[in-house]
Amino acid sequence: MGPNINVLLWNVFKCKKKGWQEDFVSLVRNKNLILLQEAVLNSPFDLHFNESQRHQWIMARSFRNIKTNIVTGVKTGAIVAANNHHFSVSAHGEPLTQTKKMLLATQYPISPVQSLLVVNSHMINFVSFEKYKAHLKQVFQALCQHTGPILLAGDFNTWNGRRLEYFNHLAASFLLEEVKLCRKPKLSHMLQHLDHVYCRGIEVIDAHVHTNIHSSDHFPISLSLRTLN
Repeated sequence: MGPNINVLLWNVFKCKKKGWQEDFVSLVRNKNLILLQEAVLNSPFDLHFNESQRHQWIMARSFRNIKTNIVTGVKTGAIVAANNHHFSVSAHGEPLTQTKKMLLATQYPISPVQSLLVVNSHMINFVSFEKYKAHLKQVFQALCQHTGPILLAGDFNTWNGRRLEYFNHLAASFLLEEVKLCRKPKLSHMLQHLDHVYCRGIEVIDAHVHTNIHSSDHFPISLSLRTLN
């Protein structure tokens, strides 16, 4: 993969909103790497992933509806096969449903001796700051052994400044830089930005938030990246 990589980041809201299929097909058309949160499996939308034959899809399940057997979680797609992948589940569950959140880490070859680490994460929500910190530490543990380029992205549920400040503190300790995005705040997100992208060893050529797309409660984000030698 690379050196030029086109990326889509999107929390697809369990594919529940009208028009999701058409927007998804359009958005993934030129993408080398796709990171989804609240993706689904065992649903009528499986066809859209099966038709995207350019991409290898890997999914980490966070919840299964025992009535419908529909699975939700984080899903990563790429035009090259992953060298390896692993997932981890949050130690704590969210209130009421006790749903635990997932991290999916995949590595893709970018040269004979180097790989790109991609971490797709949906952070735990509606819990204390201490439980949020515990999950965040799990996320950054996935980066510890990797010496090459890193892309860390997802729905981090940074509803307040305290969460975001701690996230940025950990990111800086791994020499990660946040991608600057021109956004439109959502009232349903309490006017906070929940989706973030952090990079190391990667040049950001372009980043675009698709504020014209409303088939999810999150705006899709497209990125043009280039791995550095």
